[in-house]
Formats: sequence, C-alpha cells, structure tokens
Amino acid sequence: MKLAGFGCSFTYGSELHAPQIDPRDHWANTRYRTQHTWLGVLARLFACSVDMRAEPGNSNFAIAQQVADYFNRLRNSQEHIVVCVGWTESSRMSWYSDRWVHLGFAQNTDTWRASAREWRANATNDTYQQFTDCAKLMVNSICQAHGVPILQFNALGTHPATRYSNYFLDGTSMNSMLAQAEREDSRLNLFASGGHPNEQGHEYFAIRLHEFAKERII
Repeated sequence: MKLAGFGCSFTYGSELHAPQIDPRDHWANTRYRTQHTWLGVLARLFACSVDMRAEPGNSNFAIAQQVADYFNRLRNSQEHIVVCVGWTESSRMSWYSDRWVHLGFAQNTDTWRASAREWRANATNDTYQQFTDCAKLMVNSICQAHGVPILQFNALGTHPATRYSNYFLDGTSMNSMLAQAEREDSRLNLFASGGHPNEQGHEYFAIRLHEFAKERII
C-alpha cells in the first residue's frame, strides 16, 4: 500500500530539518523531512510507503489539478493507493505554465506579480470558497471513479463542514487543532518558529489521524 500525499507546506513538512544536515542543503534533507511529516508518520503506522506530492504555498485549485495529473500518469498501475489530502487556505491561487507557481511566491517575482495583484484585487470570499468547493468535489469524484480511498482534512484555513465521510475533523483544521492542544496543555510544543508544525506536531496529529483512518478509510 502507498499513501499519496497532496497539500501545502503543512503536508510537505516545511521547517522539518535534520540537525546534522546543513540547512542550505534542501535536497539532502528530503528523506528526513518526509519521514517526519504527518504523512510519513501515518505511513509508518500503517507499514506502507509514501509518495509525497505536496508543495509549499500550494492552493486548493492546484491540489485538485495535481491529483488529476497523478491519476493520468498512473493509468494502468495495480498498486493499492490511498490518496491523502491536507486542504489549505481557500484564498490561495496558483498558475501553471511549465510548472505550478503559487500566489505566495508569485507576489515576489516579476513574471507573475501582475497576475497575483489582479487576483487579490478581484477575488472575493465567495470566489475563494467556490474554487475550494469545486476542488474538493473534483478530487473526491476522481478517487471514486478509480475506486481509490481518500483520506482528507483541512490543514489550514476556515472551511465550512463538507459532510464527506472520509473527512477528518470536518469544519476545523490541523493548525487549529494543534493550537488548541497547546492551549490546553502547556507542556506541548507543537510548532516550529515559522508557524509550521514541528516533528512533535506532525506526530501528534498523525496518531489521531491514524485512528480515524483505521475506522473509516483503511
């Protein structure tokens, strides 16, 4: 079995870094980072492999397209796959040319700055939610059509409840759950300095996600 993970930095594992590796050597840190994400911990608990497809700054619009592309490339694979999605802030947007460019990074580049400004100026909360609702419907429909289980939750942002039975903590988020846990138990330290979950945060979340997945998904 393989867990194919899609999402933003909360799935990718931003700020997870092996202490013995030079922080500037991003690729040397890939194995450590992946193993210590909620996805990596969940794979260890299920004794299966991981296919990390998340990207920092990702949007829900891009996540849906990435899931679709993943299945287009698999086509005839007989491997047992479980799609795992950590949905992100609804207000994010991405553009594609030869690769995905995400709003948070686009604002800092000359090539995409005008498009990013235009999106920010014209999009509304209803626009954001419509893109996110369509993205969730698309991903769930694709997985259903292929007979592939999907495990999903909100990593970041305020999302209304969806009523999908495969949704962990529907209506809240990983970020909110970890923040609440810290407030309730002062001994917990679940976030890195930049606001992403640290190793303890990912593990804390994955253990609870594992119980849900055993009961509902796998």
